[in-house]
Amino acid sequence: MSKFADLHIHSDFSDSDLSLEEIFKRAKELSLSCIAITDHDTTDGLDIAKKLGITFNIELIEGIEITANKDGVEIHILGYMIDYHQALFIEALEQIKQVRKERLLKTISKLISLGVDIDSEDFFSNYKNVMPTRLHLALYMVEKNYVHSIWDAFKKFFSYGKPAYIPHFRYRVEEVISMIKSVGGLAFLAHPHYLPNREWIREFVEQGLDGIEVIYPRYSQEQIDYFKNLADSYNLIKSGGSDAHGSYKDFTSIGQFKVPYEWVEVMKDEQRHFLYKENI
Repeated sequence: MSKFADLHIHSDFSDSDLSLEEIFKRAKELSLSCIAITDHDTTDGLDIAKKLGITFNIELIEGIEITANKDGVEIHILGYMIDYHQALFIEALEQIKQVRKERLLKTISKLISLGVDIDSEDFFSNYKNVMPTRLHLALYMVEKNYVHSIWDAFKKFFSYGKPAYIPHFRYRVEEVISMIKSVGGLAFLAHPHYLPNREWIREFVEQGLDGIEVIYPRYSQEQIDYFKNLADSYNLIKSGGSDAHGSYKDFTSIGQFKVPYEWVEVMKDEQRHFLYKENI
C-alpha cells in the first residue's frame, strides 16, 4: 500500500486555527504516514507534536518556515529535520520574534494614521502564546468590524504596495539556509511560484539550498511538471504539501496536497549524508 506525506502544515502556534491534536487526528483519518509541522519562525509546538506523533503513530518531520530577504523581496525557506533545541538557533528565532513584534507595532501605527483605531495592548493580549502575524492582526480587524474578512485586510492594507505594508526582514536567504544547516536540517524553497525572478534559484542553490516545493495548492499539472524539471536540473530534492492553515486558508486543507513517502526517504538519505560529511 502506498504511503504519503504532507510536508507543509501550520498550527495554532503560528497562523492557523488548528491545534496540533486536531492536525494529527485529521492526518490519521486521511491515513497519512508522515507530516511536517512548519510554523512561521517558531518551533514552540514541536515538543508537543513529537508526543502526538507517537500517540497517533504518525511520523513527524520537525520543521519550520523562516522568512528571509532577497533584494527587498520576502522569501520563505522551509527547514526540515532540524535540531531545534540548539541555543544559537533559539536565539536567532527570538530575534526574529522581536522583529515581527516591531513590524506589527509599526503596522498598527500606520493603521492609526489611516484612521483605523487599533489598541496595540488589547491586540497583543489576545495572542500571548503564539507568534503573532499580520493574519492575527487581520482577524482582530474583522472582530472589530474594520474589514469584512482576513483577505479584505490584506487587499486593502497589508499586501506589498498597500498603505499599511511594512517589511520585516531579519536575515538574508543565505543566512537562513546557513541557520537551518547549522542545526542539521535541510533547507527548501517554499512556494517557488511567488519568486519574481526564478534565476534566483541558481543563486540559492550555490548558497546551499537542498530542495524545492514542487507540489503546492492550486498548482496545475503544468506547474508541477515545470518545478519537477527545475528541481532535477539543479539536483534539488523535491517536496510539497498543503500549506494548511485551518479555516484561515479555505482553498486547502491537510492532506489535500501530499507527496509520496519515497520523497521523505530521499530527504533522510540526504540528511544522513550531510551529517556524515560534517562529522568527518
